[in-house]
Amino acid sequence: MGALLLISCGFIPDSPTFVPAVLFVAYFFIGLALPSSNALVAEFSTKDNRDAVMSLSYLAYNFGSALGPIFAGFLFWNYTEWIFFGNGLTTLLGVLIVARFIKVSPKTEMANDSELERPVVGSVWLVLKNRPRLIIFSLLCGLLWYSLNQMTMTSPLYLSHVLDKDGPIVFGQLMTYACVVVVTVTPFLMKYTRGKPETISLAYSGLLFAFGYALVMFFPTIPMHFFAWFFLAAGEVLLLTKEGIYLANNSPSSHRGRIQGVLITLRNIMVMPSFIIIGYFIDNYGYFFTWSSIIIISVLAASGLYTMTFKSQEASATTYPPRPSI
Repeated sequence: MGALLLISCGFIPDSPTFVPAVLFVAYFFIGLALPSSNALVAEFSTKDNRDAVMSLSYLAYNFGSALGPIFAGFLFWNYTEWIFFGNGLTTLLGVLIVARFIKVSPKTEMANDSELERPVVGSVWLVLKNRPRLIIFSLLCGLLWYSLNQMTMTSPLYLSHVLDKDGPIVFGQLMTYACVVVVTVTPFLMKYTRGKPETISLAYSGLLFAFGYALVMFFPTIPMHFFAWFFLAAGEVLLLTKEGIYLANNSPSSHRGRIQGVLITLRNIMVMPSFIIIGYFIDNYGYFFTWSSIIIISVLAASGLYTMTFKSQEASATTYPPRPSI
């Protein structure tokens, strides 16, 4: 439905009312598909190779994110309709590929032998009640998303404040640079964090956000922004890969899609007020206070995720005590 609505925009691309209204509905339908998409990636991977599978998925996403705006920039003025036709047709192609070649069978669903991934009976609310750590985890990830969003919210405002008319130009360069960094560092980060608990990797993400924003706050120069965005992009990689891996590893296969949908919605509702809060901070307290608050949020999220890791290890040691040596 989302793809077909995008294609329909191509027939009247200059309409000031039809296009915004249809795009709103189109991305509503595309948003409905995302939990199923995330669940499918988890379904066709195991706990041993899920890092590689999800990082490959994220790499593909970033290739599209890097190339898509370039094509759109060339098409915008003279061939606007092909932005909508291209977007809709590629989405439709993806849907058809999944429908034709991706088959989920009961055997596939039982392929994962992790105890936490075994199918269970009951509603998604019962599962979340029995696994409250998933809700706590989503709230902590919401704090990380609060920090991540400032790359595209506070950063362009700050660059315009510091560099005036050159701010938007530098911000565009930083966005392209971030895509290159993501594609470059993802394999190294996945190799480095392989075998570590996802909560530890996400704590690293929070510390990378804090360090990157601290560099931006104390050294507001163009070279330092590029240096800082290397760490911010690395934090983004860990957040966008490890969050999905943790949810997949700790959700029963029978409820993956529903848990993804509920927890992602919870996280987005939590992050939504951040846009108003950040604007209020900038207008009333200035950028130093705003950056400081973002750094504090990042450190709090990292601390919470570290605590989750140690609590989880203590619980595992209590549940499965080590065998005495003979």
